Amino acid sequence: MTAVKAATAPLAVFGDLDGDLWGVVVGGEQPRAAVARLTDAGVELRPADLDLDDDEVWELVGTGCELRVERADATTATEGGEPPLEPCRVSGSVTLDDGNRREFDVGGVRSSALDTDGRDSLRLFAAWFPAGHEIAAIAARPKGAKGQDRDSLDVIARGEEHALVIDPRLSTTYDEAGNPLRVGLELWLGDDADGDLSPRRVAGASTGSRVAAACLSAYAFDCVSRGEPGAGIYLLLRP
Repeated sequence: MTAVKAATAPLAVFGDLDGDLWGVVVGGEQPRAAVARLTDAGVELRPADLDLDDDEVWELVGTGCELRVERADATTATEGGEPPLEPCRVSGSVTLDDGNRREFDVGGVRSSALDTDGRDSLRLFAAWFPAGHEIAAIAARPKGAKGQDRDSLDVIARGEEHALVIDPRLSTTYDEAGNPLRVGLELWLGDDADGDLSPRRVAGASTGSRVAAACLSAYAFDCVSRGEPGAGIYLLLRP
């Protein structure tokens, strides 16, 4: 299992249903990246060079992989506070395990430093849909908490008509080994908390493709929202 320090390392995840692609970028003392098909088995984080000198654009070069991770504007976010996530576009090329070279430009989400200090875990779930809807939620669980009722939850989204995310909820079903099998994200969208609200629900099921490190595990998901299929990633960080 690859050793990765999760505490405050830069992180990006991205996925695309039509392109049958998902990926993870982890910074830190030894940056690493993984890019694979949504159903590939045996996905590995591999060493890479990650240039973070430009806050707007991160550039990564690794084994068979060249990526550009560029900040994108969020149009909808949880009320109050500044979410630790920001949407991004990830473009570049990768050589997959079958030797085919793929070029792509897909949606993603990134963070300059997800901090796990004082927390039992961080759960990140992000999903991207062909019509342009993109959504990401991060749930932080305090140390000593036994259930998700004490999680703090922040959400960002693109492609929505409303400015605010109200009352988001993230639920996960795990297998006996602690791997997520199914996920549900429910939230309400509105221009203010007291006005008319419309629901957005995302359901996901694991494809079986995953990458694991000492403090980090990431999983590819098939997702659906309002009848539209999409790609998703579920990521778990522990101190």
